[in-house]
Amino acid sequence: MKLLRARRWSTAAVAFALAVGTVPAVVGSPAFFIASTLALCLLAAAIAVHDLASLLIPDRYTAGILFVALADWWFQSGDFAALAWRIVPGGALMLLMCLFDFAYGRLRGRDGIGFGDIKLIGVSAALVGLAGVGAQIMLASVAALIFSVIRAVRLRRPLRAAARVPFGTFLAPALVIVWAWLLAAW
Repeated sequence: MKLLRARRWSTAAVAFALAVGTVPAVVGSPAFFIASTLALCLLAAAIAVHDLASLLIPDRYTAGILFVALADWWFQSGDFAALAWRIVPGGALMLLMCLFDFAYGRLRGRDGIGFGDIKLIGVSAALVGLAGVGAQIMLASVAALIFSVIRAVRLRRPLRAAARVPFGTFLAPALVIVWAWLLAAW
C-alpha cells in the first residue's frame, strides 16, 4: 500500500513539474492544446514513474498518448490523409526499430531497447512527427546518460555498457517537452 501511495505521489510530482515546465509554451494557446498538454504531462509522469520502478511501460499509457494524437488530428483537420501522414511514419519507425532491436539481439546476445520503448516512440511519431521524435530521442538520450552517470557515482560502480536503463522514464517527459516547446514554436 505504501508503494502504491508513493507511486501516486511521485506521478503527481512529475506531472506537476512537467506542467510547470510547459506553461510558458502554452500560454495563449487554444484550450484544446492546453488540455492535450496537461493530459500528456499526466501520461508521461505515469510512464516515467512506472518504467523507473519496473522497467515496463504499460500499454494503457501508450494508448492514452495515441488517443491524444488522434484527438489532436481530429481537432486540427479531421482529414484522413493527414491521419495517414501521422500514423504511417510512426508504424514505419516502429518496424525499423524492431528490426534494429532484433539485429542487435542476434549480434550481442542480449536485449537492446524494450518493446514498450519502441511502441512509445511509434506513438510519439504520430503526435509530433519524425522530426519531433528525433528531438525527443536526443533529449531522452542525454537525460538517460546523465542518469546513468549519477547512478554509477552514487552506487560507486563503474559505468557498464550492459547496464539496464529505464529509457521510457526519459522518453515520455521528452515527448511532452517536444510537444509543448517545439510545436508551439511552429
